Amino acid sequence: MAWTVLSPTEISARLRGALRRYLPGTDALVSPSNLTAIVKTFAAGLHDMHLRGAWLYQQIFASTASKQHLERHGAELGIYRRPMSRAEGYVTLNGYADTVYPAGIGFIFGARLYQSATDARSDLAGVVTLLLLSADYGAVTNVAAGETMQRADPTQFPNLDLEATVAADGIGGGADTELDASLLARILDRKRWPPQGGAYSDYEKFAREVPGVSQAWALPFADAPGTVGVWFLFEGRENGIPEAGDIAIVQESLEARRLIRAVLSVSAPIPLALDVTISMLITDTIQTRAAISASIAAMLVKRARPGVVASPFALSRSWVAEAISLAVGEDSHVLIQPSGDITYIDGHMPVLGTINYV
Repeated sequence: MAWTVLSPTEISARLRGALRRYLPGTDALVSPSNLTAIVKTFAAGLHDMHLRGAWLYQQIFASTASKQHLERHGAELGIYRRPMSRAEGYVTLNGYADTVYPAGIGFIFGARLYQSATDARSDLAGVVTLLLLSADYGAVTNVAAGETMQRADPTQFPNLDLEATVAADGIGGGADTELDASLLARILDRKRWPPQGGAYSDYEKFAREVPGVSQAWALPFADAPGTVGVWFLFEGRENGIPEAGDIAIVQESLEARRLIRAVLSVSAPIPLALDVTISMLITDTIQTRAAISASIAAMLVKRARPGVVASPFALSRSWVAEAISLAVGEDSHVLIQPSGDITYIDGHMPVLGTINYV
């Protein structure tokens, strides 16, 4: 049963009743009497004890523990809050042919500093590819493929271009400190599905330990019999769909921990827009429409996952209707599209598209 905190008034009433029972034939609380003040003082102290007991009761369970004790629950299982991470990726620019450029060359993008992490040699055409690491940490350090970065010190290596282009994989892997909700989800998953020596749930746990990964799914026979496919979502990306740089970091992390006999592939889910058509919406206001959009998006975050041939994902039409009905302000509607359940395979998963009202 839940811990019940009694108010000072409730505790005072019980103490008064006890005094009457232990002093039969008298009423020790008739004013003026110092027992009234004593009862109130004891009630205040006991109320503090009730509050302390309720707080301790919450710390027993990971699902209700405060931040500090949530981390202690995780530490007992070897699960720690994911720290902030910085982004890394490649850029290309032109310089002298067959020349070694040392680590430490600085670049600027969005007022943030990036530096080359290793020495690099240009090819015979003078094209040099540099591995960059961001100086700062967090999701804001990620840079999309094709973006242009400026040299931080144009006077350094004057034979190098002043601009560099981010390579096709982008600069990714930058992530913010893990939130309590994400840490709690990983702790509860560990309790519900203990390690099993390479089960699909183990691969999902491995992926979620990488900074920035918000959700992960491991599915069987991704490419062929005996293969394991891992799909994941990454914080700070549109619809959570990771970019090539994010995939490379997760792939590297999983390769270090996977079973030797398992062939592993790490991929980004392929988003397919889920368009919704609603008619006869009662209370059709801007606020209601916004609530419907948010409710459907939340449903997809909770339920959607990629599908493969061996493990397809079926999006139930009733889930969409339910999400619309749960929106604040919605009273009645008719769901036109989707007209039935939708099945996803080949790594596809639904993301919210356009909501049409007719």
